[in-house]
Amino acid sequence: MKAKILIIDDEESIRITIKEFLLKEGYDILVAKSYEETEKIIDTERIDIVLSDIVLGGKSGIDVLRNVNERHLKCPVVLFTGYPNLETASEAVHLGAYDYITKPVEKMTLLHTVRMALRHKSLIEERDKNHAILKATFKSVKDAIITVDNVLKIIEINDAATKICGLLREDVLGKSFESIPKMCSGQCVEVIKKTIQKKLPVEVYRLECKHETRKEQIVSMNTFPLMDKIVGMESIDGIDGCVMVAKDETHVSGLEKELESRQRLSNIIGKDEKMQGLYSLMENLYNIDTTVIITGESGTGKGLIAEAIHYGGVRRQGAFVKVDCSALTETLLESELFGHVKGAFTGAVTDKIGRFQKADGGTIFLDEIGDVSLDVQQRLLRVIQEKEFERVGDSTPITADARIVAATNKDLQEKVRLGEFREDLYYRLKIIELSSPPLRDRRGDIPLLVEHFIERFNQKLKKNINNISDDVYKIFMNYEWPGNIRELENAIEHSFVVCNKTIIDAEDLPGELREIKATPSVDEKSDEYNTILQVLEKTKWNKTNAAKLMGISRRTIYNKIKEYNISPE
Repeated sequence: MKAKILIIDDEESIRITIKEFLLKEGYDILVAKSYEETEKIIDTERIDIVLSDIVLGGKSGIDVLRNVNERHLKCPVVLFTGYPNLETASEAVHLGAYDYITKPVEKMTLLHTVRMALRHKSLIEERDKNHAILKATFKSVKDAIITVDNVLKIIEINDAATKICGLLREDVLGKSFESIPKMCSGQCVEVIKKTIQKKLPVEVYRLECKHETRKEQIVSMNTFPLMDKIVGMESIDGIDGCVMVAKDETHVSGLEKELESRQRLSNIIGKDEKMQGLYSLMENLYNIDTTVIITGESGTGKGLIAEAIHYGGVRRQGAFVKVDCSALTETLLESELFGHVKGAFTGAVTDKIGRFQKADGGTIFLDEIGDVSLDVQQRLLRVIQEKEFERVGDSTPITADARIVAATNKDLQEKVRLGEFREDLYYRLKIIELSSPPLRDRRGDIPLLVEHFIERFNQKLKKNINNISDDVYKIFMNYEWPGNIRELENAIEHSFVVCNKTIIDAEDLPGELREIKATPSVDEKSDEYNTILQVLEKTKWNKTNAAKLMGISRRTIYNKIKEYNISPE
């Protein structure tokens, strides 16, 4: 379509001259000699550009500009006058005039301005179209979507966020996420902070919100860094941010509880009977503020258990502070745990706050507690008993109300017998003991873990691997996994790196796994058959829902149904 241009000037000669210029360029031209004629044309015609003189008898080109703005027309307005005035030019720019030129209007200047104004209009229309599509998509998604900038200021939320998170758009827009009164556990804020800091996506599976108005609500969260100049709906130059997507999983979680076989708790994956017992113990600890020790071999997920207890419990609003006790010398560990004052030892050039002080009101996780020296054990005993300590090089007591969760892969009872671990500290820590089972004792969870790691590494390594071969499954199910889940994760990551297909074969595995050749036992097959049949019956043979409940893909469940010849009959 030809661009339609409206020329407004009370001098006929100027109207005719400008009209002739533009007609020769192929534009469709309308003319008006007064403000009143302009209103009639705008009422009935679609205008692409308005060219108006400033002086129009009783009215002015500024009035025309205001009229265009009030009608929310998307056409650029170019004003011109034979009597340039700084105040008038300033008002025109303030009201959004596209350009302001002086008479006599030169042909080349006019044509260039018109071309640029039409290009500007085209870009505005394209932006508005994309904005409308994005807004409609944003509004229609059933998952809660919240975008924030790099200082946690909320830029946009959708309607689903009101339902799931209880946040009203008009109450929270432009405010810091941390300044909004918390109605839930607040773990989402910590996840968003982590994403912004590390500029990496974070996934939290099946988190209990602890929401004031939706007591039983369970959500899965995914956060993604925003490093473009477009954040949410606004164009914000140079600002990073984060988008959080929260999916309401309450209904699915309820179905799993009915099946008495939850697939996950927080970020812990497993449906084995041992894991179900562990989940129950952990939930009992959520709101009991007591010391906990987590035992188990390396790589069994003791750190994930500690995180789940913190974020699911009464101290979730406080900090979760982790200390790897095996990675530091005695002097450095004391400094890390309790802090130090300037000059306490060589290299102590400033005062330092210790981890216990940082964890005040929250949880401190002492990983590999079995490697701590007897002197540090004595100081830990005092913190547990009296909730106070002194910084290295200082005698002033500092109080710290931090819940202690410890973990070890050592036999502490044997270390007590050998005099390497204080008996009084052992019993102080062992008020509640959680045992994280080794992977070889929960082989039925291997398919769930494989699915999880395939999804993770597809995202991390930008690949499209769908599954592992039957031979690889057999190897995984018969290997002893001395490194447990961490070893399984590393094996799958290794396979992702070397695999150039869509399915991982035995040849893609690390060397120690390629040598293993075995088949699943009859009992393992029977357990898998019974589990699949039970889930299918519970979901009324809806294979998609059954796959979701089991934490596997639809393709996998179809293959298993075919393998075991399972049918409703």
